[in-house]
Amino acid sequence: MKVIMLLMFLLFSFALRAEDVDVEVEPKEGVINESFFVTFKIKASGSEEPYISFTPYGASVLGKRSQGLSISTVVINGKFTTTKEQAVVYELQAERSGQVYLRNIKVEMNGKTIPVKEVRINVLSEPRRIPDAFIEAEASKTKVYLGEGLDVNYYLYFKSSIAANDVKEFPKLNKFIKRFHHINSPVETVQYKGQVLKRILAYSARLYPEKTGTAVLDPMKISVQVYENDYSGFGFNQRARNKDLSSSRVEIEVLPLPTEGVPASFTGLVGEHEFSLSIPKSKYLVNEPIEIKLEAKGKGALENLDAPVIYADNNLEQFDTKSEVTEIGTQAAKKLFEYTLLARGPVNIAARDLALSYFDPSSGKYIEKKVSIPALEVSGTAMANSGTGGNKQEAAQAPQAQGSDDNNFLNNLFAKNTKTIEKNAIGLVAPSFKSQGRWFDRGFMVLNTILGFALVIIGLQWGLSGMKSTGPSDLHSLIKRDVKMLKKKGLNYSDLYRVLAALDKTNKMSSGGISIINVINESNLKPESKEYFRNALSFTEGGTYAQSRHSNGRNIVFEKKHFDELMKNI
Repeated sequence: MKVIMLLMFLLFSFALRAEDVDVEVEPKEGVINESFFVTFKIKASGSEEPYISFTPYGASVLGKRSQGLSISTVVINGKFTTTKEQAVVYELQAERSGQVYLRNIKVEMNGKTIPVKEVRINVLSEPRRIPDAFIEAEASKTKVYLGEGLDVNYYLYFKSSIAANDVKEFPKLNKFIKRFHHINSPVETVQYKGQVLKRILAYSARLYPEKTGTAVLDPMKISVQVYENDYSGFGFNQRARNKDLSSSRVEIEVLPLPTEGVPASFTGLVGEHEFSLSIPKSKYLVNEPIEIKLEAKGKGALENLDAPVIYADNNLEQFDTKSEVTEIGTQAAKKLFEYTLLARGPVNIAARDLALSYFDPSSGKYIEKKVSIPALEVSGTAMANSGTGGNKQEAAQAPQAQGSDDNNFLNNLFAKNTKTIEKNAIGLVAPSFKSQGRWFDRGFMVLNTILGFALVIIGLQWGLSGMKSTGPSDLHSLIKRDVKMLKKKGLNYSDLYRVLAALDKTNKMSSGGISIINVINESNLKPESKEYFRNALSFTEGGTYAQSRHSNGRNIVFEKKHFDELMKNI
């Protein structure tokens, strides 16, 4: 290998060109009469060793050594080019405090000279003393994408012990979404710039930048009592001294998200996320609440995530979606969306996949996840549960509401019983007295017949009086009375529904054919009145389903002009 490398150097050595020379000083600040190191990093093509010269002012050279050598060969335009990178380290010692210079720096190779700027080193008369106590902000990242999470910890460092600490000012962190962490940090011993110190966690948060550019971690200010040793004629004594501490500002560079390849399903989240959907069933009845849960889990700013649309249909009404963010550890969280939908009519929605995307900062790509949404079918009419444990099929076939037809009462009263008496069936029977004669049975039957006719006559009179009381003029009076109650006590769903049901003059709702919204739409009300009553129903019904506000966000109040319009159409 050595022979091969030597042949390559001999065959493909070129004059020095496009050389790079970097100069580094360690430590950044020297101390008088102590060594510091100046490293020349030289990158050049060719195999010749460089010659370095400089003039030191205020320091003397103690030694020199080569450190590290790397060689790479590439083909450019059909020609081999060998590049060599090496480091040459000089050890120097400062002879005075203040400014020390390295001037007239030159790097020579193949008869060519590369000038280098002078180097200036600050030399201290004694090492900088680490304070007895100080506070420092430490960020997990100083360069992030917009919306990418980072952690910041504000540590209180001290040498021996502190008596107490009082927070004077917390960092504002205005350009970030913040999740504050609960702090229960014990005192720990750590290495800090070559010294052993103690520290406690004073403040911690998970941050998500909201704007591109430069964001700042503001200072945190704390007042502490620090114990110090004080020498007197009787020996060393400890005394507590108050100190006001403030951390330094830390700048965070916030990069914009890539604009190429942004999917339409992008949620705005940055970092890996998972999504899961929970729907108890896929078949419902009209007016039966549909409850859905969607959970998003990951390291992104879930606070900014809006609720995705799960189902959409003209007959589906969606109430305000509840959402809650819960932290999972210190870096991740989950957000739970709770949807409440109500079908006003038949709905038939096919199954589909919901695409949700996030940006992955490690790969620099947008990642798409798919959530399976099952089919949704809504049909029939929802029935209230009677709680009697009776026949469900009969309950489903029962009419939903009594009609306003005057003949309903008489039809129900004189309807023939089409049921047949089953053999050995147990039902409601009259008392039987075996010890009585036949004449008593006949008398009892006659008495039952007389009582039955009396009940029929009473019922007929009550029904006819009910018919008269619900005539057009009386109906108008009843509705007018209900409207006055709505004006006095405020809108409520039950009374408002009853008032608007008076628009159903042909009694279509009794058969479940149309909803109250259809009745409003088909009425002769003015368009603005129709809109008002639709919103009023939605708002008051939202209260029935424990929603704080309807999705339109308006507070529906009693408006006389619309109710006057309603009375004209009844």
